[in-house]
Amino acid sequence: MADLPRPQNPQDDWKIWVVCNPSTWLMPILFTVLLICLAVHSVVLSSAKYNFLAG
Repeated sequence: MADLPRPQNPQDDWKIWVVCNPSTWLMPILFTVLLICLAVHSVVLSSAKYNFLAG
């Protein structure tokens, strides 16, 4: 097995952004998280078990 050089942080931290570019993935991830939060809140608020105003 070839000996791979160990990463030297923080000098090699830039390499992750070559694979995971935030300009491509950040906004879709945040919108997905927002939709999940809205869905969970709507289910919880519509349930009489968790919301005394709904029942």
